[in-house]
Amino acid sequence: MERITFQKLLDSLGLEGAFKINQELNIWMILINLAVAFAVVMFIYFIYKATFTGVLYSKNFNITLVVVSLVTTSAVIIISSNIILALGMVGALSIVRFRMAVKDPKDIGFLFWAITNGIICGISAYGLAVVSSLFIGLIVFALSKKIRILEPYLLIVNLKGTSSSSLEDVLSKNTITYKIRSRVAEAGSTQVITEMRVRKDKLSILLEKIRDLGEVTYTKLVSYEGDLEEA
Repeated sequence: MERITFQKLLDSLGLEGAFKINQELNIWMILINLAVAFAVVMFIYFIYKATFTGVLYSKNFNITLVVVSLVTTSAVIIISSNIILALGMVGALSIVRFRMAVKDPKDIGFLFWAITNGIICGISAYGLAVVSSLFIGLIVFALSKKIRILEPYLLIVNLKGTSSSSLEDVLSKNTITYKIRSRVAEAGSTQVITEMRVRKDKLSILLEKIRDLGEVTYTKLVSYEGDLEEA
């Protein structure tokens, strides 16, 4: 009785080359794929830097986008050339747990963008990589840099006494809309927290008029994007 080996089983299924790297996989194709992936991910790198609106820009995260894209490209090149290696890589990645605190939800989008770029370049779809990245970059840049003349702010003011009528008079004349969210009075002073919308070109005038009020002892202006300004 003929002994059936694993190799003979593969041969009978037409998978005799399953453990061999595809002959079409050559050094020039690898270099071109990595070069295109690098060029496109550098575009992603600059878009992230130009559209960052958080409190503290992380260059390390931006460099990570480049590394992730290139690593993904290399992985996809191997996966697309050998089905057995592909299954093995899927199994290996299934036991990996990535734990990274992403503070800005937009960072997740950029991370997926970098990974997708690596996948597309790994299968040599250069046109798709360039066109899709240009389109996505244009949309991200337009949405991040759109002109907002009615910025939302929280105004925190400490007043002497318990009356806030003079502050409300200034707000009514120098803001588009405002709404007092909190008023706390204690020990002869009052803290007033106001949500308001004001034109950017009127913001300095508003702060100056608030400073001119004799009963104001402390003023803090907080934007919804984390920017902080004290007067």
